Amino acid sequence: METARGDVTEEQDTRGRVLRAAAELFAAHGYAATSISAIRKASGVLPSSMYWEFGNKAGIFAAVLEDSAKRWLEQSTRAVIRATRDRPGPNIDRLTPYFEYMAEALAEGPEFLRLMLMVALERCHADPHALEVVRSHRERAIEGLARLFAACGLERPGPDGVTAREVARLMIACFDGAFTAAQIDADEADLRRMFTLLHSAMTAALLSPQTPSSE
Repeated sequence: METARGDVTEEQDTRGRVLRAAAELFAAHGYAATSISAIRKASGVLPSSMYWEFGNKAGIFAAVLEDSAKRWLEQSTRAVIRATRDRPGPNIDRLTPYFEYMAEALAEGPEFLRLMLMVALERCHADPHALEVVRSHRERAIEGLARLFAACGLERPGPDGVTAREVARLMIACFDGAFTAAQIDADEADLRRMFTLLHSAMTAALLSPQTPSSE
């Protein structure tokens, strides 16, 4: 059955309303403090319909996380594509637009990282599937970033055997930290500036000549 909203079915509309309402509530109040009743009130969807579609609150949260993770991964992928397009050729300068695009994406659409931090803080409440969603999408983002390093000619191990994949994993962890800082102190945390500094540090990790250790 179709609604007045073009080719969106009633079932899809119901699911979308629940996901949007639940995402806002989970992000604002956390998993434990968000009830089915609150989601029902915010979405206007009957509990029976939510249970039919998602099973329980854990199912709703897993669906919210999957949806936001998918969009976050799309942002990361677009950043890689735009960096490759804007700076063609095996040039390390490609990393500059990548960091710019990711700073922009995190500033404008931080929902997944906010939910991911909530999963980390409320692991006792998190469904195992939710944790797997987080891990899976982060691994895919790391793979995409490692491919960008390779396209920039940085696939070979750097000083002390540091690999592009290791740096990519560290970079994603740094994204987490920058985002957290922005949530704690939005007036002082300049994501663009932090990402510029991160760019310099990550490039140095892969390019700098190995420094002899002092005895």
